[in-house]
Amino acid sequence: EQTEQARKPGEPPQKGPLARAIVRLVTAGTITEEELLEAGRQNLLLAVVSPAKKVKASDLCGAAWIDISTGSFETASLGRHQLEELLARLDPSEILADPALIPAPFAPRLAPNISAPATDNARSRMAQIFDVAQIGILGDFSDEEIRAGAMVLDYVRRSQAGSMPRIARPLRRDESETLGLDPATRASLDLVQARDGTSEHTLLAAIDRCVSPAGQRLLAQWIAAPSTDIAVIQGRQEAWQWINAQPGLIDALIPLLRRAPDLARALGRLSSARGLPRDLAATRDLLNAADALVALLEPLCGETTPTLIRELFAGIYGRADSLLATLEKALAETLPARVEDGGVIATGYDPDLDRYRGLRDDSKRLLAALQQRYAEKFNVATLKIRHHAQLGYIIETSVLHGAKLREFPELSFRQGTANLVRFTTDELLDLDRAILEAADRAAGLERRLFAALVAETVAHPALPELATLFAMADVLTGAARLAHGGAWCSPEMTRDQSFELRACRHPVVEAALDKAARFIPNDCLLPPDQRVMLLTGPNMAGKSTFLRQTALAVVLAQAGLPVPAARARIGIVDRLFSRVGAADDLARGRSTFMVEMTETAAILRQAGPRSLVVVDEIGRGTSTLDGLAIAWATLEALHSQLGSRTIFATHFHELCSLSDSMPRLTPFTMAVREWQGQVIFQHEVRKGSARKSWGVHVAQLAGVPQPVVQRATRLLTALERDQGRAVPQLPLFDAAPPPPAAPDRLREALEALDPDALSPREALETLYALRKLALET
Repeated sequence: EQTEQARKPGEPPQKGPLARAIVRLVTAGTITEEELLEAGRQNLLLAVVSPAKKVKASDLCGAAWIDISTGSFETASLGRHQLEELLARLDPSEILADPALIPAPFAPRLAPNISAPATDNARSRMAQIFDVAQIGILGDFSDEEIRAGAMVLDYVRRSQAGSMPRIARPLRRDESETLGLDPATRASLDLVQARDGTSEHTLLAAIDRCVSPAGQRLLAQWIAAPSTDIAVIQGRQEAWQWINAQPGLIDALIPLLRRAPDLARALGRLSSARGLPRDLAATRDLLNAADALVALLEPLCGETTPTLIRELFAGIYGRADSLLATLEKALAETLPARVEDGGVIATGYDPDLDRYRGLRDDSKRLLAALQQRYAEKFNVATLKIRHHAQLGYIIETSVLHGAKLREFPELSFRQGTANLVRFTTDELLDLDRAILEAADRAAGLERRLFAALVAETVAHPALPELATLFAMADVLTGAARLAHGGAWCSPEMTRDQSFELRACRHPVVEAALDKAARFIPNDCLLPPDQRVMLLTGPNMAGKSTFLRQTALAVVLAQAGLPVPAARARIGIVDRLFSRVGAADDLARGRSTFMVEMTETAAILRQAGPRSLVVVDEIGRGTSTLDGLAIAWATLEALHSQLGSRTIFATHFHELCSLSDSMPRLTPFTMAVREWQGQVIFQHEVRKGSARKSWGVHVAQLAGVPQPVVQRATRLLTALERDQGRAVPQLPLFDAAPPPPAAPDRLREALEALDPDALSPREALETLYALRKLALET
């Protein structure tokens, strides 16, 4: 941008072009402009550092991420194998890292040529930025976290051409306190973003009752990173239940929260020197909303009020009253779009500004009065005072009267034309200079006053917390609205392995249904003594919906939000695995079956007794016997080795007989009814096993031509009739037969014997000979 001001009229002309310099580097992770950001979504810049040049799966990595638009700054220390999970959760816009660290799906987001500083250098830089003697004052950070933090801060400073916007002190995140969700599970459940890249038909869209962008961003964070800390979960539950229980409180909160501006992003723009008058107004308006919120909550708060509500009230109460008073007095009632347009500062705030403005704004009146006085003094009624681009304000008259005016010594001749003569006076020159200086001084003083207000606002320590508390108030109010109708419950969270969902529903499917349609709820019970559900049933009967709604119930419960069920009791889940639906990754040479097996391997290596596993159609991507063998072995591992709470949906009906050998396995099926030649899917989960898969019926529903359907029906009948001869029944996989051996001499000797022809002595000798032969072979 141009960094040198153009010369003003009357000053010596500029020689050569005006100076220009790079004032900012615009990158995907450092955008602050409101029109370029999604209001309800974070815009993260992530740095990742590994301690070793050659990265191994066992290495601990440091990660640090910043949202420059709000100033939030967080770090984490995690294993190399957890990195893809973190990337999927954060979904950063830009990544700073060694390319060897970053999985292929996120490689396009890498910034080029970035290297991490050495540890000592990183520590000193971090301490300098946050104005502390040593970085340990801010928290216990690993060396890799410090290096990643310094790396991301250096990049932000570089992007801002050396200046540093307001960044909150780093907050260390413990990944062990977050529900584990691998990328495949996130993609399967469509939590915050659907597989087509949109936010429509996601869990977030289905439950979002927030009325502010800040609330939407916080809700998205809760859903993307559900907690495993039972105290955090219960604290959120108690807070929104309390809001729901107060008569009329929800209706009073909604308009207040709706008019509360997005203070976090306003502060981000102000601190990066790209703030606008409306950003200061946003601060003023949010502080007014804070006073209104305090007035609303104060009569309701007492000793029995939930901790989170009391913290919300205490965090807002009177935190920035002096700043509010300053902004109320300083800001004009109607603000311009830009500071350069003038009119940001209210009349009466600064006497000097009022004087300059008075001189600037009264110039027309002053000039008109002076023109009238000169016309009378010099007896020239047609005399005019006009502004000339080069000469400034001048006296202008006709050539006829010009000769007369030349006789007055106080008039100085400036310019003549064929028709006009122009004069000036010392008084007019002074007034011209004063008017010009007044406009410049008014603009300059207004800019300085605006900058002082910005500096005071950005430096105020309470504002970031106020922004966070308002976002939390919005999320809690939205949760209370969700539960207000009574169809959503607050689940009981425990530290054991209990799992009970009564009349549970799929929130996304239910939200997409026509108002006249009714979602069929189902129970899901996985007690410790029957923790594995084997679910069979036809296609299109609702197995996938049931699996996903169970997984989504866990996400909502551990986010501290209402669950779409009549009642729920859930033992804390440490990791959630959902493998529902087929997908391929052809760009990386992985077929549908290869993807299925990769995801199955991840489950079998990471799941444990506190995990929940919901899987569908394991083994269907290969031949019948191969697939059945894989499904059987996987089910055995989940039941007997890993001890996970599991819903195992399958079309391998043969697996239902395993309930005799697996005491914690219970077969369930999707209810189907045949009536007048039609198949009716009842979308109910019942105990028992399916008789068949109804695949030909689904093909008919999909529009497969009738001749093909009829031919398939005849073939199916024939295959089912011959199944006993064509496919062996369970058990299939006893010990494998031994390889072909050399001729069996013992058997040959036995076959050659005639026991009836042997005497007692010969029988005894023969027995010894057979024993010797057996030992030899």
